[in-house]
Amino acid sequence: MNKFAMVLISIPLLALSGAAMAGDPAAGEAKGDVCLDCHEPAADFEGLSATDIEARIRAARAGEFKHSAEINDLPEEDIADVAAWFAAEGGK
Repeated sequence: MNKFAMVLISIPLLALSGAAMAGDPAAGEAKGDVCLDCHEPAADFEGLSATDIEARIRAARAGEFKHSAEINDLPEEDIADVAAWFAAEGGK
């Protein structure tokens, strides 16, 4: 396969990489109000990265562990932002 074809194949993969999909902590602060009823960012998510927090949110939504029903009020498109905000507040 020539180099040009490899570059063309790589472009969509780069667009879907973690860097391209990183959340916006400032936007997450406004969107994560429902989470603050039960979670204190600096305590509950201390030492966790945004990726880790995002995985926990998705696991809770999937019913992998007991969580309040409000987790389902968080729109899918806001999860990365909320996770980024919690990570900035108490994570790493």
